[in-house]
Amino acid sequence: MSTNKLRSSIRRQRLQITAAQQRQHASLVCKNLSRLRQFQKARRIALYLSANGELDPAPISTISRRASKQLYLPVLHPFRHGRLFFCEWREYAPLQPNRFGILEPSCHGNAAKPLRSLDLILVPLVAFDAACQRIGMGGGYYDRTLGKPRGSSTWKRPYLIGIAHELQRVPAIKSQKWDVPLDAVVTEAGVYRSGFRF
Repeated sequence: MSTNKLRSSIRRQRLQITAAQQRQHASLVCKNLSRLRQFQKARRIALYLSANGELDPAPISTISRRASKQLYLPVLHPFRHGRLFFCEWREYAPLQPNRFGILEPSCHGNAAKPLRSLDLILVPLVAFDAACQRIGMGGGYYDRTLGKPRGSSTWKRPYLIGIAHELQRVPAIKSQKWDVPLDAVVTEAGVYRSGFRF
């Protein structure tokens, strides 16, 4: 199956998940994620606002705020086409839609954080495999943003965890040279990392 057909198929399946199942999956993913050392140690976490059947990270944002972690949301970069930057998401701060209709915080002054200062990024995805390869929406925003800068020998990116419904797992994804693999994927069924679930 081509990547585009796979993407369409998984998105259709994802939209069939009921509201009750969505809440249950979000709660279980939050529970599984909270056990990970990388989440426990992280002080600055970027996540996303869910749409189109994506797993809702709202329970994760709730426990993160209770633990006094700082949260960030992706914002379309105004000058570097096809890239993101991450802006602090203060509780109750107003959000505005970007050109895709996705809500973003207004980013002023030092509210934007360079990637190297984030500890953890929770990445949305359409499909994944047990080796933590990911298929996104097709725009390449995360891959361009998180890829190693050309000519850099000291690039250290934040820890990357995909969060998803278990039905989004596929047997194998053929990666491209520009794809940035995830360090782990968390679903309601468990945690995948380096090809193993535990």
